[in-house]
Amino acid sequence: MLGLGVFCAGLVVLGTATVPLSRADAAPIVVPVAADATASQVPEDGDTTARTALASCPQLCDGNPNGRRDAVFAFAVAELPPGAKRIRATLRVWSWQPFPARVAVHRATGEEDWPGDWSRRPPLDGALARAERVVTGFNDFDVSDAVTGNGPVALALTQLDLGSRIYWASRENADAAIRPRLVLTYDRGARRGPAGTPAPAPVGPGPGSPAPPPTSAGPPSADPPPATPFAPSATPPPAPPAAAPPAPTGTPAGPPAGDPQRATAAAGTRVPGWRLVWSDEFTGRDLDRSKWNLRDREGRDIDRGCNVADPANTFVSGGVLTLRAERRTVPCGAQPRAYTQSYLDTIGRTSFRYGRFEVRAQSPNGPGNSRGLWPAFWLRPEDGGRGEIDVVELPGGAEWYRDATVAIFHDYSPVKQDVRIPLPAGYPGDGFHTYTVEWEPDAIRWYVDGRQVWRRDRASTPWFDEVFHKPYNLRLNFQVGGWLGDPDAATRFPADFRVDYVRVWQR
Repeated sequence: MLGLGVFCAGLVVLGTATVPLSRADAAPIVVPVAADATASQVPEDGDTTARTALASCPQLCDGNPNGRRDAVFAFAVAELPPGAKRIRATLRVWSWQPFPARVAVHRATGEEDWPGDWSRRPPLDGALARAERVVTGFNDFDVSDAVTGNGPVALALTQLDLGSRIYWASRENADAAIRPRLVLTYDRGARRGPAGTPAPAPVGPGPGSPAPPPTSAGPPSADPPPATPFAPSATPPPAPPAAAPPAPTGTPAGPPAGDPQRATAAAGTRVPGWRLVWSDEFTGRDLDRSKWNLRDREGRDIDRGCNVADPANTFVSGGVLTLRAERRTVPCGAQPRAYTQSYLDTIGRTSFRYGRFEVRAQSPNGPGNSRGLWPAFWLRPEDGGRGEIDVVELPGGAEWYRDATVAIFHDYSPVKQDVRIPLPAGYPGDGFHTYTVEWEPDAIRWYVDGRQVWRRDRASTPWFDEVFHKPYNLRLNFQVGGWLGDPDAATRFPADFRVDYVRVWQR
């Protein structure tokens, strides 16, 4: 991506524009976005200057009074002819899901090297356009007042309500058809239509996208918060985080250990001493069933929910996998269950003997609304025998929600070793955090946001050699109820365990 300073310094032709016609009304000019980013008040978002998805969120985002995010776009308008008059400009941004959210678009100003942190967020002018809802596909906003001719144009999309993030496709998205764009029309002396003239038909909509909304100011995105034009990064990282849609290849190495705020930004796929052997960046539009099994109509005696393969409980959007728990009664085996939940595994598909296992995820759990909610990422032996490695468990409730629980099991007697880890900064539900296990023949090490927090080996674990030298598969699930208590009246449903990526490296 281009830094805003680079963008403003040289107005390069960034796309193929249509040559103006000889008649009064010229064909549309489509200007691709030159730079975009998410301006975030949430430190865990880290460097947001390169993401395959942008985010918006109001100030009270996911219960965080300082959680606002804005999506910011920079364009280089360079192909308007000298005779262009009555310029009409439409900002087009893509959302993967509809949301009952009000959004607005503003003119923004920026500086040369905007790093993505909120303290240097570009100032915004008053709203150019508003929308009362967000639609699936392109959302259109009339930003004609921001475009008076050739030159730089910076715009910011803000979310006015709906206290959870909305994701928008960015210029890093692998699908070029859904990247942000500015569509311009103009004439040469013809009378301009009344205010609010609808924008031209979308150019190159993404696959399966519906027709754009009929009004000229379609609704904006709904997920992460404000984004602003940003400085270039050495190598574009993968999908947001959040998430995040399709991730480009060649992402940079992750942040150094001991830097928790950078560690929570999407880590790179290159890790010194390790090679990436398996990953799911959740960049498609559906769960990749070639990688994961999705359990259905399964009730277990250790919890109160029913694992279901329902699209309402497991879905991919904006580069993020969501495992949703709902208070919904369904038939489940021999008896009904009062909750639905999601459980993925790689049994019979993929297993690993040793490796580096990492998930970047956000827990739904807060202090007073999460008793009985229990998301986790863990490993079990492919042979079904003894052993378990919990990369992270994130149980809810007032006593548990602040910590990450890491553990190993010999069997379910239980013979186990576990510990609860306070995060280097924040808590698992305040944003995306990174949880990592390095499992080697002589030791297992756990990391939270890049900081080592625990270690097990033969000296600490007498049964280490008995259970930790065979292939293990992956498990990713969201359990309701069980050992740490069942939901109470204050537990909030639906509850979403959101996963930016799962990655596996080996030596």
